[in-house]
Amino acid sequence: MDFDIPEFKKRLDHERLKGTQPETIIQHEIRQAEEVKEGLSEENDHASEFVSEAINRIDTYIFQLHELAQEFNPEEFDLDQQTYLQDDRVHDRIANRIDRLKEQGEANASTEDPLLRQGEAEQE
Repeated sequence: MDFDIPEFKKRLDHERLKGTQPETIIQHEIRQAEEVKEGLSEENDHASEFVSEAINRIDTYIFQLHELAQEFNPEEFDLDQQTYLQDDRVHDRIANRIDRLKEQGEANASTEDPLLRQGEAEQE
Protein backbone atom coordinates (compact mmCIF):
# COMPACT_ATOMS: atom_id res chain seq x y z
CA MET A 1 0.00 0.00 0.00
CA ASP A 2 1.22 3.47 -0.86
CA PHE A 3 -1.04 5.52 1.45
CA ASP A 4 -1.14 8.05 -1.36
CA ILE A 5 -4.54 9.58 -2.14
CA PRO A 6 -3.69 10.84 -5.65
CA GLU A 7 -2.54 7.33 -6.61
CA PHE A 8 -5.61 5.79 -5.00
CA LYS A 9 -7.85 8.16 -6.97
CA LYS A 10 -6.21 6.99 -10.20
CA ARG A 11 -6.88 3.36 -9.23
CA LEU A 12 -10.43 4.26 -8.22
CA ASP A 13 -11.11 5.91 -11.58
CA HIS A 14 -9.63 2.91 -13.41
CA GLU A 15 -11.77 0.45 -11.43
CA ARG A 16 -14.89 2.55 -11.93
CA LEU A 17 -14.33 2.42 -15.68
CA LYS A 18 -14.37 -1.36 -15.37
CA GLY A 19 -17.76 -1.12 -13.63
CA THR A 20 -16.68 -1.69 -10.03
CA GLN A 21 -18.69 0.22 -7.44
CA PRO A 22 -16.58 3.01 -5.89
CA GLU A 23 -17.94 2.30 -2.41
CA THR A 24 -16.58 -1.23 -2.58
CA ILE A 25 -13.14 -0.03 -3.62
CA ILE A 26 -12.96 2.69 -0.97
CA GLN A 27 -14.17 0.39 1.78
CA HIS A 28 -11.65 -2.28 0.80
CA GLU A 29 -8.83 0.29 0.86
CA ILE A 30 -9.92 1.51 4.31
CA ARG A 31 -9.95 -2.06 5.62
CA GLN A 32 -6.48 -2.76 4.22
CA ALA A 33 -5.08 0.43 5.77
CA GLU A 34 -6.66 -0.47 9.11
CA GLU A 35 -5.07 -3.93 8.96
CA VAL A 36 -1.64 -2.47 8.24
CA LYS A 37 -2.10 -0.04 11.12
CA GLU A 38 -3.09 -2.87 13.44
CA GLY A 39 -0.02 -4.85 12.45
CA LEU A 40 2.24 -1.87 13.05
CA SER A 41 0.63 -1.18 16.40
CA GLU A 42 1.70 -4.63 17.56
CA GLU A 43 5.33 -3.72 16.77
CA ASN A 44 5.26 -0.39 18.59
CA ASP A 45 7.69 -1.49 21.31
CA HIS A 46 10.49 -2.13 18.77
CA ALA A 47 10.83 1.14 16.85
CA SER A 48 8.32 3.41 18.47
CA GLU A 49 9.17 6.66 16.66
CA PHE A 50 9.02 5.05 13.22
CA VAL A 51 5.87 3.13 14.08
CA SER A 52 4.21 6.21 15.52
CA GLU A 53 4.97 8.23 12.37
CA ALA A 54 3.74 5.40 10.15
CA ILE A 55 0.51 5.11 12.14
CA ASN A 56 -0.03 8.87 11.85
CA ARG A 57 0.40 8.63 8.09
CA ILE A 58 -2.05 5.73 7.89
CA ASP A 59 -4.58 7.61 10.04
CA THR A 60 -4.32 10.62 7.72
CA TYR A 61 -4.76 8.35 4.70
CA ILE A 62 -7.84 6.72 6.26
CA PHE A 63 -9.25 10.17 6.99
CA GLN A 64 -8.72 11.17 3.35
CA LEU A 65 -10.45 7.98 2.21
CA HIS A 66 -13.40 8.82 4.45
CA GLU A 67 -13.49 12.30 2.91
CA LEU A 68 -13.61 10.70 -0.52
CA ALA A 69 -16.30 8.26 0.62
CA GLN A 70 -18.60 11.14 1.52
CA GLU A 71 -19.04 11.81 -2.19
CA PHE A 72 -20.84 8.48 -2.60
CA ASN A 73 -23.92 6.75 -1.23
CA PRO A 74 -23.25 6.00 2.46
CA GLU A 75 -25.78 3.18 2.41
CA GLU A 76 -23.40 1.18 0.20
CA PHE A 77 -20.84 1.00 3.02
CA ASP A 78 -20.74 -1.35 6.00
CA LEU A 79 -22.43 -0.12 9.17
CA ASP A 80 -19.24 1.04 10.89
CA GLN A 81 -18.31 3.15 7.88
CA GLN A 82 -21.86 4.51 7.60
CA THR A 83 -21.70 5.57 11.24
CA TYR A 84 -18.41 7.36 10.74
CA LEU A 85 -19.59 9.11 7.58
CA GLN A 86 -22.68 10.42 9.38
CA ASP A 87 -20.82 11.65 12.47
CA ASP A 88 -19.78 15.21 11.64
CA ARG A 89 -18.42 15.84 15.13
CA VAL A 90 -15.75 13.15 14.85
CA HIS A 91 -14.92 14.24 11.34
CA ASP A 92 -14.56 17.88 12.39
CA ARG A 93 -12.35 16.99 15.37
CA ILE A 94 -10.04 14.95 13.15
CA ALA A 95 -9.91 17.69 10.50
CA ASN A 96 -9.06 20.29 13.16
CA ARG A 97 -6.30 18.08 14.55
CA ILE A 98 -4.83 17.58 11.08
CA ASP A 99 -4.90 21.36 10.56
CA ARG A 100 -2.96 21.89 13.79
CA LEU A 101 -0.43 19.21 12.86
CA LYS A 102 0.03 20.70 9.40
CA GLU A 103 0.69 24.10 10.97
CA GLN A 104 3.35 22.46 13.12
CA GLY A 105 4.75 20.61 10.11
CA GLU A 106 3.94 17.22 11.60
CA ALA A 107 1.04 16.04 9.47
CA ASN A 108 1.63 13.37 6.87
CA ALA A 109 -1.11 14.44 4.48
CA SER A 110 -0.33 14.61 0.81
CA THR A 111 0.45 18.19 -0.15
CA GLU A 112 -0.62 17.68 -3.74
CA ASP A 113 -4.21 16.68 -2.98
CA PRO A 114 -6.56 19.42 -1.70
CA LEU A 115 -9.10 16.80 -0.60
CA LEU A 116 -8.69 17.68 3.06
CA ARG A 117 -9.48 21.32 2.38
CA GLN A 118 -12.46 20.67 0.13
CA GLY A 119 -14.91 21.03 3.03
CA GLU A 120 -13.53 24.45 4.00
CA ALA A 121 -13.94 25.82 0.47
CA GLU A 122 -17.57 24.68 0.37
CA GLN A 123 -18.31 26.40 3.70
CA GLU A 124 -16.98 29.81 2.60
